[in-house]
Amino acid sequence: MHILNLSFDTGTVPKQWLNAIVTPVPKVAKPGSFTEYRPVSVTPPLSKLAEKLVVRRWLYPAVTPGRPMLDDQFGFHPTSSTSCALISLLHHVTIMLQRCSYVRSLMIDYSNGI
Repeated sequence: MHILNLSFDTGTVPKQWLNAIVTPVPKVAKPGSFTEYRPVSVTPPLSKLAEKLVVRRWLYPAVTPGRPMLDDQFGFHPTSSTSCALISLLHHVTIMLQRCSYVRSLMIDYSNGI
C-alpha cells in the first residue's frame, strides 16, 4: 500500500506499471486483416489496483449520487458526437485562457468499464 500512496502523493507512476503485454485476439473465426483483431492488454496487477483505487476514491465521489451522467458527457447520446465534444472543449479552453495563461484538462474514457 505504501507504493500506491507514494505514487498518488507524488503524482508519478512507476515505469513498470506503464508496460502491458498486448495480444491480438481474433474477432471472427478466420481473420483476414488487422481490423478483424481486438487488442487485449494484460497490465501489471498493481497498475490495475491503482486504477481501481483512483476511480473509487476520486472519480465516483465526484459524480453526485442519483445523477445519471455528467453535464459534459458526450458519449451515448443520440444527438451528440465527437465534434460536439471538441467544440465544447475548445469553447471552455478559450474562455479559461482569457483569464489564465494555461489550462489543465482531464478527459476520461469509461468505455472499457471498471
